[in-house]
Parts: sequence; structure tokens; C-alpha cells
Amino acid sequence: MASSLDSWDSVMPVESLRPKFLLIDEDDRILGQCLDAEGLFVEATDEDEYVTIELLGCLPSQRMRDYLTGSKRYRQRNPLSLEWLRMLDAAGEPLVDFWLSEIVDWRPSALDPLRMDLIAVWGVDSPLAGARDVWECWLVARPDRLNLWAEYEGAARDEWLTIVRRDQRELRRPDRAPGRTCDLDGSHVTDKAGFYLAIGEAINGPGGYFGCNLDALDDCLCGGFGARTPFTLIWQDSQVARKSLATPIEGADEPSTYYDVILFIFQDHDVAVVLR
Repeated sequence: MASSLDSWDSVMPVESLRPKFLLIDEDDRILGQCLDAEGLFVEATDEDEYVTIELLGCLPSQRMRDYLTGSKRYRQRNPLSLEWLRMLDAAGEPLVDFWLSEIVDWRPSALDPLRMDLIAVWGVDSPLAGARDVWECWLVARPDRLNLWAEYEGAARDEWLTIVRRDQRELRRPDRAPGRTCDLDGSHVTDKAGFYLAIGEAINGPGGYFGCNLDALDDCLCGGFGARTPFTLIWQDSQVARKSLATPIEGADEPSTYYDVILFIFQDHDVAVVLR
């Protein structure tokens, strides 16, 4: 469940500036709100490489302020269970959570004497520099029409799928009643990411999620992600996927392509697929 500003563990001053990030603890409580960040987008690195992010203009809860300004002994007795950096969209709604391991330094912020600038260890799930345009598109506004992802290719399209998969509002969807008919626009299914983006929007509308790999697709068809089986899926321009997803599946009992396995999974869950 997304945190709200009502969950602060102390009363903070009302600010006119809208935060872009929230600092979240392991119990999903807000430890602070931040106006901006530097080092958000990183170049691809080895997972063991030490990467930091600078969080600017952070207004901490009293608990966080006491921890940062307290003695070493105080911090040992009162550990701060910082867990996530929650990115907010332009409407102030939670978008994605990123893992943060610890705060390694801080200083008073030049933006406001009540605020701090924090240096934290950035997690391995940080967004890639090459996909900045994709993230900024989502930050301005969530998708309001189908196929906005279609203009992206390769790693950028994969990153769009990553956002869809991790979008706080898409984690669990109430299922619509069985027996419905869904229309899948297959004209842009030129790779695996394209299929999952297309099926996600066919089931849950623009920006919708319905799996990111074969196992996840199978899980979504068990319920809890916007659809209850049986239902009918009308797959428009299916020949695009038949050609682009012709990669053989290794270890299969008989020759099968990625496209064939998708159809088998649908069949196994009583989804009637109409290929067009």
C-alpha cells in the first residue's frame, strides 16, 4: 500500500513546494520528502560497484532528523530502517520504489534551513541513463492512450516494461468478471517486451501490466491482475508476433517457439485466442 503524508511520525511544516521523492522505511512509513535528486540516472555498471545518489532539499521527519544529528551511540541505539526511495509522478502519486541501503553523508540544504541534502547508497535497480527519456515521459504523466511505448526500441522499450512492472498502482489489479472480450493490438509486437506491453494494455488499458515474462504471464492468468478466466482475446495483426517471436525455446519436449508457448499458456488457462 502506498504511504500517505498522514503517516509521518511527527507533524511537519506545511510546504508549498511539491516533493518528487519520499524516503520510506521498512514498515512503509515516510521518513522524509525530497525536492530533487542528482545521480538518479546511472550508466550501466557492475553490481558490486559503489554508486551514490544525492537527494536535495529533503524535509526529514523528526525521527530521521534525530538520527542524522545524533551521536554514534544514539544511532546505534535507534537505528533508522531506511528501505526505499519512492518516486512520485507530476500529480504527486507514487510511481516506483527504488532500494536504498544507507545514508552515508548529509549537510544542511541551501534551499531551506529546515531541509537537508543527503548522500545515499544507490541500489542496483536504479534507472539507466540511456532510458532517461522513458522515465521522464512517465513522470510528466502516466500513459493515457495505447501504444505510447511503440516508438521505443531495444533497451528503452525494456525500461518502459520495467516501469509498468513496478508501477505502484499496477501491483495488484481487481479482476474483471470472466467472459469478457479483450482486443490486443499486435501491430507493434516486434519483440518480447512489445508483447507484454501490448497484452498489459489489452487487459488493463494504457500503461497496464499483465506479465513481463512467461512465468509472470502464467501467474497473471491465475487472477489478481485485472482478469479472470475464461475470457476471449482477439489478437490483431498476430502475424507480426508469429514472425518476431519465432525464437526456439530451449529444453522443450518438442520444437516450440516463444510465440507457440504464449498460445499454449493462454489455452492452458481457458483463454480463447482469436488470431487475426
